[in-house]
Amino acid sequence: MMPRKKRRVIIIVAILAVILAIATTMLILYFTTDMFKSSRTLFAKYIGQNVEGITTAYQRIAKNDYNELLQQNKYTTESKVKINYTKNIGTTSENTENSINQMELQIKGQVDKQNQYNYQDIQLLNKEEKIAKIEYIQDAELYGIRFSDLFKQYLLVRNENLNQILQGDNIPENIDLNDFKNVLKFSEEEKQNLKTKYLAIIDTNIAKESFSKEKDQTIEINNKNVNVNAYTLTLTKEQMNNLYIKMLEELKQDEIILTKMDEMQTVLNKYQLGEDTNTREEFAESIEELIAEITKNNIGQEEAKIIVYENYHNTVRTVIQNPQYEITLDVLSLQNENYIQLSYQDIENKTEQIITYKKEESQTTSSIKMTEGRETKQYSLVTNEKIEGNSRNKNMIASYEDSSNRVEATIEQKNDIVTDFENEIQINEENAINFSDLKQEEIQNVMGQVTERLLAEVMDLTTNKINMQDLLEVIQTISIVPNRQNIEGNGVSETERKRYNSKFEILQGNELEGEDVLTLIDAIEENFANMEVVSGTQLRLKLEQFTSNEEVASTLRDFIEENDREKYSAKVEYDENTGLVNAFLLTILEE
Repeated sequence: MMPRKKRRVIIIVAILAVILAIATTMLILYFTTDMFKSSRTLFAKYIGQNVEGITTAYQRIAKNDYNELLQQNKYTTESKVKINYTKNIGTTSENTENSINQMELQIKGQVDKQNQYNYQDIQLLNKEEKIAKIEYIQDAELYGIRFSDLFKQYLLVRNENLNQILQGDNIPENIDLNDFKNVLKFSEEEKQNLKTKYLAIIDTNIAKESFSKEKDQTIEINNKNVNVNAYTLTLTKEQMNNLYIKMLEELKQDEIILTKMDEMQTVLNKYQLGEDTNTREEFAESIEELIAEITKNNIGQEEAKIIVYENYHNTVRTVIQNPQYEITLDVLSLQNENYIQLSYQDIENKTEQIITYKKEESQTTSSIKMTEGRETKQYSLVTNEKIEGNSRNKNMIASYEDSSNRVEATIEQKNDIVTDFENEIQINEENAINFSDLKQEEIQNVMGQVTERLLAEVMDLTTNKINMQDLLEVIQTISIVPNRQNIEGNGVSETERKRYNSKFEILQGNELEGEDVLTLIDAIEENFANMEVVSGTQLRLKLEQFTSNEEVASTLRDFIEENDREKYSAKVEYDENTGLVNAFLLTILEE
């Protein structure tokens, strides 16, 4: 039999071995899993993952192996661009009768990026008839353009003395876009320092009781159910705002950020754009204004939350909930599915903006959706590509859509990687005028002739070949320029009168539901000046250009919502002198 003392030693060693094994296991679990970590620790961990998650997802979305091949090889490109404008969508008046729909832009090019060579032949067609042609060429530091129907020669400039050629004190001598890109780059050390600093502010200013955890939840991201754990920081509105202020105070004096402001100032000064700007001071002033705005409204015990959702140790959603607004950031970073979406909802003003950027298989989508009241506008770009050997076919649809109109630009592009170009365009003394080699008087003389011929050509195009009113209508629809043309008096043309009135005439109708009338109010709000009672069942909604009366619009909305079971008719009325729509007669229909 084993002596008792020796047996006791073996038992103690066995117990110590078990304890050591358990301790080792717990350490491994602590550092590799979330099993024993507090809600506070996990909240900080997963909210800090947002930067890495966004960076990884963005890089995977933006990565394109074929584009990288184009950086290293010669290639040809052929593109066709068509625009299709549809107005009054979803109504009996839907139509595509716009002359812009008959246009097509055709572009053929040769590109060799390594040798800084780029030639593009750009033609505008109207029902297959060529109506304009422009050629662009870059050869190293020389940039040229040729209006082929007007001149035989390219007009060249060198990217080193632009201010002399264009005679502008604020024109830079040369332009390097990398200057602007580099300012926005952060090193890995800088990103880590920023994350550590601002997470520390959260950690030192919030009690651990403010953190909580909910396991095994399901949320929807990109139309898919995702199983998550949620880590929540709950504060009052006042506590949340105080946290914002502390972070903004730190941001105002953050040397990493301020150094970026100084670098931006240097770039602006280089291109003579920063003479009246002090980027560092303006940044600090904007932070001060934001702090003042938060402080002014920093009253309230309403509940505010920051919620971080984690799926298999990856942050997939972060939500900031406040009584006045809600911000949501979704990030999925997978091998074949990468998705980023940022939404901002202003609860008080009933507005929402959603920005989405995603890639699934060979399709990439970017979109911006803006909702204000019942009106929604959406801009999007959808890209599909198919690669076969050295060739790529790429289809893109850029679109704008609101409740009444849709504008789509369809772009078909083909790229072919080649060894050499056929019929490569070469710049020489016979086919080019180099402004960099001319005296100032000679430049002025050439530019005078070019300007005169171009103006004549533009006048011919806009008079005989392009309907500028149709083009302006498309541009205004997608809000590139505001649709605020002042239409007044008897001097307005019949075309302008019809165009102005049609915006309101399309809203007329009988047997309208309450929801239809609310849509009408949203549509006329920018011009809704006043309202008068005509009778017990009739209201006259008075219109005046660029005059908005929010109080009257709100009163009418409340009335319609309270009487949403009623049926209505809406009929436009015209000014007797100008013939322009100046009112809506809104009638409650009797049953």
